[in-house]
Amino acid sequence: MKARALEQYTVRDVLSHRGYPTLRHPINDTATVQDALMQMRKHSAVSLPVLSSSNKDRPLVDVLSVYDLRDYIIHSPGLDNEVQLQLLSGRSSGARTVLSDTVAQVVASRKHATQEISAAAPLESLIRLFSTLGHHRVLVTGVHVDSKDAVHRVPRSSSDEPRRRRREWSIGSGCSSSTLGYPDSTYDWEYSDDDDEEDGTSQMWGLTQYDVLHFIQHHNHQLGHPILDMPATSIASTKPLTSTAVISQSPDSRHTSLLPALTIRDSALSAMKQLRDSHTSALPVVDIDGRLIAEIAGTGMRYLTEDKIGFLGKPVLAFIYGLQLPKANPYVIHEHFTMSQIMTGLLRMNSYRAWLVDNEERPICAISTTDILSFLL
Repeated sequence: MKARALEQYTVRDVLSHRGYPTLRHPINDTATVQDALMQMRKHSAVSLPVLSSSNKDRPLVDVLSVYDLRDYIIHSPGLDNEVQLQLLSGRSSGARTVLSDTVAQVVASRKHATQEISAAAPLESLIRLFSTLGHHRVLVTGVHVDSKDAVHRVPRSSSDEPRRRRREWSIGSGCSSSTLGYPDSTYDWEYSDDDDEEDGTSQMWGLTQYDVLHFIQHHNHQLGHPILDMPATSIASTKPLTSTAVISQSPDSRHTSLLPALTIRDSALSAMKQLRDSHTSALPVVDIDGRLIAEIAGTGMRYLTEDKIGFLGKPVLAFIYGLQLPKANPYVIHEHFTMSQIMTGLLRMNSYRAWLVDNEERPICAISTTDILSFLL
């Protein structure tokens, strides 16, 4: 790693710093795609743990992300017909749509599964897992938590032991051999969509890229000035040039754009397909002069409902405003911004990416949490 000082830390240190975050808001595999989108929207969640409705011995099937749902929806063979019908009539056709499919169908259609990592593994291994595979969340195994260390109240056994003895269960997915710790039978453990986060009934440990970024920012004094003072252009230079990249037309710009840009005329459906093909979480929306005016991300799909599928056929801005997506200005940075400033801005603005723009506000690239973590390796 570039930051040698971080090599002393393990996954357990990140868990402890973040208060032992659990996977919350579980959903049954018999629920529909629309149910999953609604639950993600309600809790502002990017992923949900999927529980088996039939296998009580191995209740956790996998973790489903909004990006999985996005890809499943846009691959649906009948989607284009429903989009066009709703655009013409202004209402749903009444026919069965992809949003009526089950969560189990989405999980089965994926080519990958959620990854797992031991709490004793080095921090570098966790960073590589995020930066190499691009996962939003990983599951953590081998966790032993003192009740005083956890943010959420944890159920205690009759013997009131200071540490909870845990048993390992495998994820019930043919794609993964991930394991999770579940409590012994001395605990009253239940899974339902109505579980209260405060009652400790859903103790499935997980970490996100954002959790790691929080941890690194907390220890940024150990990174050293060469890393903290690294300019945005140096970070951007490590990103590969995509096959669909465009060149900034600004005569004053010295940079090549590293990502495709959407115009105000592009449809939301074409944007979602570009997001899938470019393996990125968001794309810039530019005006006729190429200036950044908005961003569109896969998380916008959380606001899709049966009667609003037609909005996918509308221009991206109509999609954003028509579905009443949360209004947030893109986090914009310039070439002289440093690594330290970018990390601070991402956390303060609760953003997953910063848009590097030239002197005329034309987007050059997005520097995401994944890029930050990759740069530290």
